[in-house]
Amino acid sequence: MANPNYSKYPVANSEIDFRNYTELPNNNPLVIVDQKMNIAYCNDAFRKTFALDVHDDISKMNSNPEFVYFLRGFSESRYKNISLEINLSSDNNQLTKNYSVSIERVIISSGLYYVLTIESLAQRKKLENKINSLHNALDHGNVPIIILDASGKVTYATRSFEVLLLREIESIYNKNLAEVLADVLDHSEIANLEYSLGTFLPWKKVIPFLTRVPVSFWEFTLNPVLSNDELQQSFIFIANNLTEHINQTKAIEHSERKQRLIINNISDLLLIVEHLGSAALFENANDNFCRIFNVDKNKIYSLKIDDFIPGDLVNKIYQSMKHLSNSNLPFYEFNYKNSDRRDFSCKVNSITEPERNSTIYIITMKDITDEVLYQEQLKRAYRKEMLLNQMKSDFLANMSHEIRTPFNAVVGFSEIIDESIETGDIEMLRDLMDSMKEVLGRGLNLFTNIVEVSQLEAGEVELDKVDLNCNQVIRNVYHKMLNDTVKKGIEFVLDVDEEDCVIEVDWVKLEKIIHSLVDNAIKYTTRGSIHLSSKNLGDRIEIIVTDTGVGIDQSHIERILKPFTQEVEGYTRPFEGAGLGLTIAYKLTKLMGGKFEIVSEKNKGTEISISFPASN
Repeated sequence: MANPNYSKYPVANSEIDFRNYTELPNNNPLVIVDQKMNIAYCNDAFRKTFALDVHDDISKMNSNPEFVYFLRGFSESRYKNISLEINLSSDNNQLTKNYSVSIERVIISSGLYYVLTIESLAQRKKLENKINSLHNALDHGNVPIIILDASGKVTYATRSFEVLLLREIESIYNKNLAEVLADVLDHSEIANLEYSLGTFLPWKKVIPFLTRVPVSFWEFTLNPVLSNDELQQSFIFIANNLTEHINQTKAIEHSERKQRLIINNISDLLLIVEHLGSAALFENANDNFCRIFNVDKNKIYSLKIDDFIPGDLVNKIYQSMKHLSNSNLPFYEFNYKNSDRRDFSCKVNSITEPERNSTIYIITMKDITDEVLYQEQLKRAYRKEMLLNQMKSDFLANMSHEIRTPFNAVVGFSEIIDESIETGDIEMLRDLMDSMKEVLGRGLNLFTNIVEVSQLEAGEVELDKVDLNCNQVIRNVYHKMLNDTVKKGIEFVLDVDEEDCVIEVDWVKLEKIIHSLVDNAIKYTTRGSIHLSSKNLGDRIEIIVTDTGVGIDQSHIERILKPFTQEVEGYTRPFEGAGLGLTIAYKLTKLMGGKFEIVSEKNKGTEISISFPASN
């Protein structure tokens, strides 16, 4: 490489024109010197710093004779390269600066050259200051960082990581990371970390330091790093303090657990709904609500309540939302009955959520079924008490009338008997005795009916059931009462089924029932007819008493079946009687397992039918 020039540099038998290339700024000065100490090549940084160029003798650095002497001494030595720190100055700048010079002996095209790389120690100091500043920033910023080489050994660690691990830098430097963390990781975690280091993969783990007070939680993160040319591998290992975050999370979870515990221990049903836009979204509910309405609150969070809550309840909730939004009332109440016929008293409160532009509605549902039943029982008891009071009044009114009437008659008859004895009117005495027997029989029948009603009410009536043909009983009653209808001028028609009508009943009680029904028909019929009939319907036997009497108002039918009542009460009532005959007939029929029905129309007549299962 004889006579090298500025613009051309011979490489591998070819020439390259460096004027076609642009040198990057901030390069360190570089110069190539031949054995005669002539400059064969130099870069722009060298020319600008030392005012020398190609073809110049390096010895022209007159201000730096010691450097030239050193370079000549190196050329005569047997060293391949050398580095030193030396003070150099240039003709352009008389200020002396510290430089680091690296000299490399090279052979190019059988020629020996010296490559000098000159670095300003001020720039190096500046870079070192930057590195130190970064190091101090990491230390003072308490950011625990470890730098690892490709094999996973520690090449750098911040002071905060030393404090975290309670180890000095000497005990962790150049050690494998898995070895450094052996005290805080278990065997499986160590194995995972070593696998990530060996396969150049990221790794992350949250480690609790349970032996320290207070307990702290750190997240360790291993990040693989490649150089710009992707040839050099390294790792950055970072620790983040998650103690406050985890403690806050635990506090929130603890609060949520307490909230769930409180909500789920509320005996009432609780539903929390968020009204967002036009939809009501499920927010939360207690276990009682989920059980009653068969919903899983974990699967329906933030879903529309329309899809899983009964429509009638949803409508009431939307109505309450609308009412609360249009008024200043603190709450809204409504009642609801679910599919199981349970009654609930519902109360709705609202809380606004400005951040979400929504409203939270809290619906509490108190089961008042027992309370409603109790109120209904009280009402029934009250009505029963009022009815009993009315019955007492009716009883006293009827009994005072019914008992006084026959006794007044007996007193009157006794006076007439005295007169008849004095006059010797035997015929009159006979008539009076017959009348007295009739009056006393009426009184005796009254007391008998009172006793029987009391026995029926107390459930003390005993039955002596037998299989009998009820047509025989019907005929007996017909013949006994035919004379009474003749006296009133009423037609009495008997119409029994041609087939036997066998039923299992108490003979005496059945005859009393039919007698009471016919007696009632005769009492309330002044003209027309009475029909007494039976029908064999196969599985049932029906006995019917029909009259053309005054009839009964439909609204009074239920009432007249109670003791001591008639359709018209009081002293001005048009018909005598204690109001027990129909009651006894009704209760005896029900007691023997029969059906009792009344069909009547005012001023047109009444039809009373009783029926019993046909006996086999």
